[in-house]
Amino acid sequence: MQPTSPVPETSDEHSGTPDRASRSNNAAAPKDSAAPKDPAAPKDPTAPPPEYRSGFVALLGEPNVGKSTLLNTLLEFKVAIVSAKPQTTREAIKGIYSARDCQIVFVDTPGVMEPRDKFNECLRDKALRALEGADAAYHLVEASGPRPLPPAAAEALSHLRKPVFLAVNKSDLLAEFNAGATPETLLRKVRFPFPLTPYRGVFFVSALTGQGLDRLLEATRELMPPGGPLYDPEQFTDRDLRFLAAEVVREKVLENTSQEIPYAVATQTEAFVEHPGRKHLVRVGIFVEHESQKAIVIGQGGGMLRTIGAQARPEIEAICDHPVFLELWVKVRRNWRKDENALREFGYRDAPQRGKNRRSKGRHG
Repeated sequence: MQPTSPVPETSDEHSGTPDRASRSNNAAAPKDSAAPKDPAAPKDPTAPPPEYRSGFVALLGEPNVGKSTLLNTLLEFKVAIVSAKPQTTREAIKGIYSARDCQIVFVDTPGVMEPRDKFNECLRDKALRALEGADAAYHLVEASGPRPLPPAAAEALSHLRKPVFLAVNKSDLLAEFNAGATPETLLRKVRFPFPLTPYRGVFFVSALTGQGLDRLLEATRELMPPGGPLYDPEQFTDRDLRFLAAEVVREKVLENTSQEIPYAVATQTEAFVEHPGRKHLVRVGIFVEHESQKAIVIGQGGGMLRTIGAQARPEIEAICDHPVFLELWVKVRRNWRKDENALREFGYRDAPQRGKNRRSKGRHG
């Protein structure tokens, strides 16, 4: 297994955990349990109002219906990579929407489809597990041709004892939507090949332009249980900068390659060394399944890899709010999509968990 890097560099590495992405890009401190307070003491002006609500919303849908675009638009911050290629999202990524009177934690999931191999089975399972801890869910479809969910996903959604909204995305492609037609008119316009009665509501939206999202958010807030913030309101996501850096690199691989390459690539941040007075060192490994794929990702004279790095670096710097030296290495991990150990190593197959407590576990930075 020979790694390849077009930009070799040495550094004095030290250990450190990069911060999670936040509005201030500072580490989000864990939320400690509040000590008893004197009732006569002045009220904390930063405390949430009594009507505050918070909860989890799972985003479910087939590949390419716009779940990640919806998440990024709602947060006004890019926490999920986006590509026209199917199965871009491979992880259940939490995006944290915080407002004055609510916090909604959206869980972006891989597109659900009937699995053809172990890898796609992992992605389907991740998507369906996101429903287990949700207070509500969105089922996303495309306005131009809504399709029913695959059988396993449809069955899981039918057993969810929580409200489900049908979010009809890409509605900006409908002339009636852009002309301000009512939801009743749009319901007559679009033909749904499945019953609408199980849904708490149907919302026509455009994740790309943001149209219709205010109404969807307001309705979602009403579904959330009363309670304070689950995460620091300054946070955008539960993922750290190592994960986000690797995802940005994978996005650029998807954008610049074709054929089988996008589906055979995994990325992993192997080093994230913070240097306050100079550039952070970020080293990301790009894993493919065959030597021929490695040659394509590197490109003639390293040209493709340099392009990927040049496109990824500014986005990683924006997330970190700090200059970075990005080092990319391409490695062969033969048939990793069929290898249980590799699937666990790359985070696609979860290890068994015990004693989960969703809401108490979520209240942290």
